[in-house]
Amino acid sequence: MTLETPCIYTAKYLVTGNAPPLEAGAFLVNGGKIVELGSIAALKGGHSGIKVVDFGDTILTPLLVNAHTHLELTNFPQWAATAGEGETPASFVDWIVRMIRVKRKLTAEDYRDSLLHGINQSIAAGTGAVGDIIAHHGARNQYCDSSLLGTLFLETLGQDPELICRLKEGLAQALQDEVCGLIKLGVSPHSPYTISKDYLASIYRKCRELKLRCSTHLAESADEVEFVEHGRGNIASHLYPYIGWESYVPQATGLRPVEYLLQQGGLFPENLLVHGVHLNQAEIELLAQKQMSLVLCPRSNALLNVGTAPAGKLLQAGVKLSLGTDSLASCDSLSIWDEMAFAHTWFAGELDAPTLFTLATSGGAEALGLQTEIGSLAPGKVASFQVLQPQTTVAPNEIFDYFVSSPCSADIKHVYLQGILQ
Repeated sequence: MTLETPCIYTAKYLVTGNAPPLEAGAFLVNGGKIVELGSIAALKGGHSGIKVVDFGDTILTPLLVNAHTHLELTNFPQWAATAGEGETPASFVDWIVRMIRVKRKLTAEDYRDSLLHGINQSIAAGTGAVGDIIAHHGARNQYCDSSLLGTLFLETLGQDPELICRLKEGLAQALQDEVCGLIKLGVSPHSPYTISKDYLASIYRKCRELKLRCSTHLAESADEVEFVEHGRGNIASHLYPYIGWESYVPQATGLRPVEYLLQQGGLFPENLLVHGVHLNQAEIELLAQKQMSLVLCPRSNALLNVGTAPAGKLLQAGVKLSLGTDSLASCDSLSIWDEMAFAHTWFAGELDAPTLFTLATSGGAEALGLQTEIGSLAPGKVASFQVLQPQTTVAPNEIFDYFVSSPCSADIKHVYLQGILQ
């Protein structure tokens, strides 16, 4: 079903994302876009004869934004079980090594199927846009028939100069597509500990010159900090030998990851940073000064036992925040509703319920450069929204608490994406 003819949509509550919840709120849609918002009485009075769809005792909200995920890994739990790798790794580096072991047994078709499953699961969970990172660039065509918005970041990494030359050629060829369906292509130099200094700097130069969006995992673990600053630790002694990079262990830089990124030209607003668990106050202030956006992934951080991001300090300093699920290799669902509920407890009151909803909607939209298209319900934006059917009565002043204390993903009744009922 498309929203091509004029129609008014209404429910018990309308949560637009940029104003207080409106009881008996409604919006008029024409040609797949929102034309007007207000009370149902006002819209009916001003537009007599237009069809009205009343969702009854429900809540209408914008679709959410998953600003960081790896949808090609959606089938990872099944892959790991088949490979006999079901046990939870003991450390962050052990988790990476297990990931590599499992992935070595996969085919291109495995990744394509997994990515498609991830796209479908995301939409079913009320997601309208993603910041998706993909290592197997050939699977990107799964987005061609999808209505998801966002950026598909083509991942690249490496230390071997000869291999890097081939990677650059493949990346340049893939980027010629510019878009897949409605999703734009960008680049993800994986992290400071998996890519050579020169290659990292060249990627950032390329992104700035071509105005490409970029995304980098940063300060996710103490292992990363130790490796970047001192050239030692579990990454040097365990991960690098496992993947045959023993000869590429770098010398100590004396720089923490944020300083290292700054040195390579990586602190520019279009470089979307991810995790930021191990940041000190000076680094937080630097990120704010550079107008950086950072995606928080608390469920992934908890499962990998890498620590808790300083969310309250980041928010107070003015760093632009959003939420991501990461992949199903380190999280149990692709639902940003689930991420919000977990974050409310994980950050111990540092982010209140309305703030978390903002991170999940307009915060994510801004992180991906989509603030004029999605992230709130407003005139001129696409008619992308969801209908929630709470299992218990929710009062107007309880709506945001409901969003973070109840399994809202289980309460989704309808999802409209880009004007189409899914």
